[in-house]
Amino acid sequence: MSALLRMAIPGLVLTPLLVLGLLGLHAWLRRRTRLPDLPLLLPLGAALVHGAVATIPAGLVGATASRWLASLDQLLLGYALIRLATWAGVQVPGSLGWWPQPPKILRDLAMLVLAAAYTALVLRERAGVNLVGLFTTSAVLTAVLGLAAQETLKDMVAGISLQLDAPFSEGDWIEVNGEAGVVKSVTLMNTYLQPADGSLLVIPNDTVAQAMARCFAPRAPVGNRFSIGLDYALPPGQACALLEAAMADCPGVLTEPPPRAWVGSYADSAITYELMVWHQGAGELQRLEVRSAVLQHIWYALSRAGHSIPYPVRELRPKDPAPAADDPALIDVAARARLLGRNGLFQELGAEQLARLAPLTRCLRFGPGELVMREGDPSTALFQVVQGGVDVLKTNPQGSQTRLARLGVGDVFGEMGLCTGARRSASVRATADTVLLEVERDDLLPLVEAEPQFLEQLAHLVNRRRCEQEQVSAEQEAERELNLLQRMQQLFGAMGPVSGRRTTPAG
Repeated sequence: MSALLRMAIPGLVLTPLLVLGLLGLHAWLRRRTRLPDLPLLLPLGAALVHGAVATIPAGLVGATASRWLASLDQLLLGYALIRLATWAGVQVPGSLGWWPQPPKILRDLAMLVLAAAYTALVLRERAGVNLVGLFTTSAVLTAVLGLAAQETLKDMVAGISLQLDAPFSEGDWIEVNGEAGVVKSVTLMNTYLQPADGSLLVIPNDTVAQAMARCFAPRAPVGNRFSIGLDYALPPGQACALLEAAMADCPGVLTEPPPRAWVGSYADSAITYELMVWHQGAGELQRLEVRSAVLQHIWYALSRAGHSIPYPVRELRPKDPAPAADDPALIDVAARARLLGRNGLFQELGAEQLARLAPLTRCLRFGPGELVMREGDPSTALFQVVQGGVDVLKTNPQGSQTRLARLGVGDVFGEMGLCTGARRSASVRATADTVLLEVERDDLLPLVEAEPQFLEQLAHLVNRRRCEQEQVSAEQEAERELNLLQRMQQLFGAMGPVSGRRTTPAG
């Protein structure tokens, strides 16, 4: 028993040391991000088997079993050395940029060929089995194996072809035979895709090589095409302009290439328009998110322009759903007059003046993320937040936007541009489903003509609000008010009689 124990001690001691050394080297390499991970599974398995075989005394098992155990031990050690040599001689230099990294499938194929040759050599020398002679002399076995491996060989050849031709790489989005996903890896036999639902799709390489595939690079612009039907009452030229403007202001839509809208066909109950927008990311989720945002923006833009998606002609009694009683976008004139009375700029107006102004105003609805006004656009209206909220954004010299303020229900913006005619000094974007009460410059002209003192009153209120924000002295406030009043007199005096209402919101 003591003799057997002395023979087993080297295996019991060296195996844990070898395992600990491999684990320590792996942990050290993980901290060096440029180096690929050390392959652990095969070397650890070979070390454990070697330790187990080394602890078994030769006399404990028969000669035949001992010969096969030694063959197994030598095979696993050889496989582990081949894998480690490939890692050290190919993967590490490639990751360090010493020479180009070969395709993974060619590396796997080379290891497979070396392992097969090594297996034949070890079995012939250790176990006395001549695999080469067995395959060459047995015609029936060769035919059976050839037929059985026919599909496997197809996938292997197709995998090599895919790696050499490289029509796509890991991280690309591809569509193959109606299935689509991000390429996770291309192995010797299969291509692995990850669809939008998070599953893993395994496609044989031969199927991928023979199919017609559509590929998208990770950061390349992706076109998203869909259609929408609009009423015949809306002229096609105006419809295309409205659709392109709504798409251009949608978050996530690229400005280059610009979004486009075309007349597609004249359908039974609507003119069909083909839309194309460009965005980053070809995944199904990105496409759905951008398409949903674009369609939302189009609905709000149509609503503000007085149009809607038409009902099919085949419907005998078109639906005319009654608006919700609390819909702030459809409030009556009396309610608008009350809203104006709570506006700091118009709170000193009498009931008769508010009743004269309210019918000329209107409520506009904006969706989340929609642009209400753009920095640099002409100023022709002010807005009061009735529902939701908006962000006031300023563009810095680097081209990015900084939020200056977040406005909520009751807040007013755009009054300086309305009173002075200056261009918008900032952009305003809706943060939620937002309703704004719009007062255009034309709406104020009847009050100015009927009561000239209204212009002085409005100039005083606008200037006081601005000076309170900037904390200026009383002398500066008086001087500014005089300058503002003179500019307003010039602006409103040059307008003349009201020429009619517009059908599109002020920018």
